[in-house]
Amino acid sequence: MNNSATTRKISEIALEYNGNDKGMAVLAAVNFLLGRKPEDQFQEMKIVPDRNHKVKKWALTGYISPPEEIGKSLSDQELTDIAIEALKKVGVTDLNQFRLDIHKSTKQKHIHFVVNRMNIHGKCTVKSHKIGERFGEEVRQICQERNLKTDVEIGIEKKAEMLKNLIQSLKCSNNFDELISEMRKRGFLTELSKNEKIGISGIRIILESDINHKTKRQYKPGYKLSEITSSLKIAEIKSVFDLKNIVNQELKASSSLKELRDNLYRQGWAMKVQYKNEFRPNQINQVQDIWIKRVATTTTNQQKDGFLYHKYDGFSLSAIGSNYQNIEKLLNSTSLSSNHSPCISDSTNRDDILEIALGAVEDILKPNYVSQAEDEWWKKKKKFKR
Repeated sequence: MNNSATTRKISEIALEYNGNDKGMAVLAAVNFLLGRKPEDQFQEMKIVPDRNHKVKKWALTGYISPPEEIGKSLSDQELTDIAIEALKKVGVTDLNQFRLDIHKSTKQKHIHFVVNRMNIHGKCTVKSHKIGERFGEEVRQICQERNLKTDVEIGIEKKAEMLKNLIQSLKCSNNFDELISEMRKRGFLTELSKNEKIGISGIRIILESDINHKTKRQYKPGYKLSEITSSLKIAEIKSVFDLKNIVNQELKASSSLKELRDNLYRQGWAMKVQYKNEFRPNQINQVQDIWIKRVATTTTNQQKDGFLYHKYDGFSLSAIGSNYQNIEKLLNSTSLSSNHSPCISDSTNRDDILEIALGAVEDILKPNYVSQAEDEWWKKKKKFKR
């Protein structure tokens, strides 16, 4: 359950707001207050702190808001009991003045409270140190005892669902506009934040059903990408889009895996083929996956491990694109190895082998440029040998 608690010096407006809620507020509990109107109750509560000037922020205010799926099954009395029990655990006693109101004008039913931190004898019973954190912990503990999901548990479930849908949407998208559209189909709003230097710098994902259209107050719903996962960064998503656009472009211009590999390398990407079984030369080998990574010019600019990117292997095409499941069909050709040198048969003559080897060495050692005099010397030497 979402909750909040803070200490502050209040006016009668706080009690009026809690007791109004567009005329739909329900008085849930009141303690040591005789007046019926909020303004009269405020004057009663103010008498005590006026006697003790050491405590400036004499009121404790806040709320408890169960999620919609829990709030529907939770009665007003049960919600009130949870609030009072949590307040008592942070120091509120039977001698403290308080008023609790349940609001129902918004999408989610919730309860507000205004408590006098000082009891009727003028003693401050509620410490202000980390009051929001302590109150939240007590609410979660009470929810666990009552077998109700806590705000933390609900948040973890929502983040996991958001991440799952984000990864699935990434596989179907080639840019951020398509990503936003895909997420919308799955019931999520995706907000992008931009920076003048790097462009898109962040993502916030919001579950559409969590948006409260009935309140004028602007709350920041959803979660930032950094709150959903620490592994997937915005830079990695940009790299996925860059790679997919390059692969899609080069697939149209390539007729074989070798040609695709060469074309990608010219674009700054190295490609590695993963076969389903052990590779066998000159035979049909089924491709299981293709891994592509950036060509690092130095060890310092080598990309680190990410959510989808592996430091030593790169991106798996099957993981970043749903249409890459059968790369061979996309290339319209059967995958044969281009990584292995042609085999020399047993019937090859030993002299032929020696000639091939010498030719290869000569190609390696042959200079790109020789002087005219040296070139004439080499010609005479070859003519003499004949």
